[in-house]
Amino acid sequence: MNMNVVITERMHRSGIDFLKENDANVELLYETNRSLEDAIKDADGVVVRVAKINENLMRIGKEHKLKVIAKHGIGVDNIDVEAAKKLGIRVVNVPYSCINAVAEFALGAILLLAKDYVRFDSEVRKGNWNLRYHKSNVEIRGKTIGIIGYGNIGRTVAKFANSLGAYVFAYDRFVEVHEDYVKQVGLETLLKGSDFISIHVPLTKETYHLIGRRELEIVREGVYIVNTSRGGIVDESALCEAIERGRVSGALLDTTEQEPVTLDNPILKCRNLILTAHSAGNSDVAVVGDSLDSCRQVLQVLKGEEPPFIVA
Repeated sequence: MNMNVVITERMHRSGIDFLKENDANVELLYETNRSLEDAIKDADGVVVRVAKINENLMRIGKEHKLKVIAKHGIGVDNIDVEAAKKLGIRVVNVPYSCINAVAEFALGAILLLAKDYVRFDSEVRKGNWNLRYHKSNVEIRGKTIGIIGYGNIGRTVAKFANSLGAYVFAYDRFVEVHEDYVKQVGLETLLKGSDFISIHVPLTKETYHLIGRRELEIVREGVYIVNTSRGGIVDESALCEAIERGRVSGALLDTTEQEPVTLDNPILKCRNLILTAHSAGNSDVAVVGDSLDSCRQVLQVLKGEEPPFIVA
């Protein structure tokens, strides 16, 4: 069986080698000058990270032989899932490989903001050792960490937060909280009562700018915000204004509305804002799992088998 698989962006070799070992022809698009629009004409399957797969591309692929699109990761907001359903193209994702990686990253971000490591390091390098007499860091124990989105990652962050002695609020419209150390609350209660907010919801029409100007007016003063989910969930302009006014003490955005962030993006001028290049899920373990699981499912679909993680 002749199978052609296009991989749009760099990923761990494990999945690529797996496809080749199973007699698939693999095109690494990032090593060529070929456009995705051209390459998709020859593709039975596509493995994508952040490239946009819209209806037009799917139609081009479907007119030839495209059968499956695999997301290297969890979020499928860069794939037109409804168009895929309409055209009969299978969409799969990898929902479990990076759970721990992202949860650890979110916890690390909370600690980074609370302890202000970046500023301490910067000041010491300037010779300002006396900062220690004028600035304290924030203890996590006894504070409230609010988790927006209580799926697998949010649940893991809650477990980590509890182990540090924090109180935990969770807001999720679709998931019921069962852990006795987590209090399920409405979004407004979470915003008003949290010292730290960690975001773990997908980007949809409903969650776009979920944290906007109104929400940033009612947060607890001095709150820290971490977004390891998707850019667009936080209104970045409103966030920077809230930081400048002191309403928000600091934030870490792993994901942004514009990716990659260009040097003229105004968020680069925002103080107390840390940007980390959409890398929360790129742990040494997760990149192998994402690569293998996405490629395995492509092969399963092309062989007429049922993959485990079907989105469409």
